[in-house]
Amino acid sequence: MRHEPGTGSRRRARVSATLAAGVLALTGAVAIGVGVAGQEPAPPPAPQAAQPTAGDGASPTGDDSSPEPAQSPSSAEASPQGSQQKDKQKAEPSGPSGKQALGLDYSEPVSLRIPAIGATSSSLEDLGLNSEGAMTTPDDPDKAGWFTPSPPPGVPGTSVIAGHVTWNEDRSVFFSLGELRKGDRVEVTRADGVTAIFEVTKIGSFPKDEFPTEAVYQSTDYPALRLITCGGDYDEETNNYLSNVIVWARMVDSVKA
Repeated sequence: MRHEPGTGSRRRARVSATLAAGVLALTGAVAIGVGVAGQEPAPPPAPQAAQPTAGDGASPTGDDSSPEPAQSPSSAEASPQGSQQKDKQKAEPSGPSGKQALGLDYSEPVSLRIPAIGATSSSLEDLGLNSEGAMTTPDDPDKAGWFTPSPPPGVPGTSVIAGHVTWNEDRSVFFSLGELRKGDRVEVTRADGVTAIFEVTKIGSFPKDEFPTEAVYQSTDYPALRLITCGGDYDEETNNYLSNVIVWARMVDSVKA
């Protein structure tokens, strides 16, 4: 059943971000299961994640400037985002012009648009944690969902939005997520009437047992966005895709309606 908390509940969810992340860390259940039975046709493939080398360093960082994540830690080794920045502050320079994107005040996201792939979500569902400590998935295959323990898009920190790739043999909201490329834009409209505009910095496909938890969930001091769906090979026996497609983006602008 879809959960629709009010503003007060969402603010409480924001305050409990650290606790939610701790639950994820304890369970190690980080792969996002946004695929269901009977999923056909297969989604477009995303680029394969770069494999770590001896010179890649010990762990991935929040820097979105590299073309692909440095490592893909296993769920048992990775630690997700421990906390989010809550104070309004300036973001690091982003985009080709070096323009600074200012972090916005707290306001709930209400819709999503990705022009490059024609993806829209007229509203966003609220996603939390299930009994196993994993992120829940949207009830409506045509809508994406905001992981409420993460900050709203536009607020300094790492915001997470997930969506289905297919549903009962039909394409879902994030079917073409794997076609996004560096420089594409993601627009998130918020309840305050401001549209936060993000630019894709990297994208990759990861086996679900090698979900890059730290690289996805770790906190940033600028407004960052992660988009997650399923991808890769499809296992007909378990009715699940075997990988996750993940998009990294950072805010480069905002527009008031």
